[in-house]
This record gives sequence, C-alpha cells and structure tokens, in this order.
Amino acid sequence: MSRPKTVSDQEVLTAALQVLGKRGPGFTLTDLAEQVGLSRATIIQRFGDRSAILLRMAEQEVAETRAWLDSLPVEQGPQALWQFLQQIVGSMGSGEGFTVRVTIAALEAEDPALRRLAGERYWLVQQAIAARLPHSPNQIQTAMHLHAIIAGATMQWVASDGSSGLSEFVLDRLKWAVDHIHPLA
Repeated sequence: MSRPKTVSDQEVLTAALQVLGKRGPGFTLTDLAEQVGLSRATIIQRFGDRSAILLRMAEQEVAETRAWLDSLPVEQGPQALWQFLQQIVGSMGSGEGFTVRVTIAALEAEDPALRRLAGERYWLVQQAIAARLPHSPNQIQTAMHLHAIIAGATMQWVASDGSSGLSEFVLDRLKWAVDHIHPLA
C-alpha cells in the first residue's frame, strides 16, 4: 500500500514555478525537492524528469487560462473590448515576479512541446479578444495584432526604466492601437 501524499501535485507544481523564478531555467529536481520537502526520488517517481514537470506546468497554465477566459463575460464593441483588455492586462500586475514569465518564454522557445502549449494559450487569448471585436473580415487578424502588442509591450517593459508598472506600461501602448482600429473608429 502506498503512503499518502504529504505534498499535493499542485503544491509541487507551484513550488516548481517558485524555484524557476529563483534559479532560472537551469533549476534542478534537487532544487525542487528541497523547496517542497520531498526527496528527489519521490519527485521523479511522481512526475518523471524536469522536462515532464515543465510540461505539466505548461498544461496547467493552458487549462487555467481557458477556465479564466471562459468565466469572463463576452460583449462586443469598443468599450467592452477595452474593458476586457484592461482586465487581462491588469492581471499581469505591477510586474513583480515577471522574470519567471520571461524565463518560461525562453524555455518555450527552446522546447517544441512547450512552444506548442504556449501557442495554444496565445490562441485562447486571441480568440477571446476576437470575440469582443465587432464582426469583420479582419477580426482574428486584429485580435492577433492586439495580442502581439501586449506581448511586445511586456518585453519593452523589461527593458524600460521601470518607472511605471507592467500593466500600466502595456495598457499605455495598447490604448493607442485600440483607438486607431478602423472598425472601432
């Protein structure tokens, strides 16, 4: 009979995110085991290798993104779009701890499975943006470009002087684009 889990899988995945933030992309299973108070062997037995943990983290992020987006009301029009964009960008917060997001992006760029899941997550966001745009032949293209502004502005913020928070910085760049979208004018 197996022993009961003293640390849940969710706690291990949450700890893996914390370790990733502290140690960067080179974090080890030993680092994770120390963080959660389990042996390295237990981590391997439950999850497999480091790549499997990263994959589980990415799968969880896709599921959480889907659930969160599905929980939000879907209304069309310029004001509804702007409110939605404020909500999703506002979820980024001030930028504290954003380095872990940059680290994850670097890992996604290197690993095909992580890249595929990142693409799935991005597609969910793009579809959610498109659902709030007025119907037009360019609806999905517009959504993809608005999402690209969000993604690009986050990287610009990383290189900024930090005088404004992440959400504020991204919304400032996004507002200009939203104000200049032809179907919304």
